Amino acid sequence: MNITELKTAVTELSQNELAEFLEWLDEFQADRADRQWIDTVRVKIDAAVAMSENTPPIDGETFIAGICDRFRQVRESKQGYTN
Repeated sequence: MNITELKTAVTELSQNELAEFLEWLDEFQADRADRQWIDTVRVKIDAAVAMSENTPPIDGETFIAGICDRFRQVRESKQGYTN
């Protein structure tokens, strides 16, 4: 169905049919967005797993310390701009 056929079909719908069509369209778009998000997350997870296979594991304390260090560095760099 091309866009002209779709426009013709939509103009021939009753109000109830049009409301159902629009509801279906919203659900379709939401499902599509969800699938795209899931695919994006799946790619990121696969990349993280692949990276972890080539990287030695670290303990939780070291991991948290690294995150805190990155936050500290960002905070210090932003303070340098405001002074």
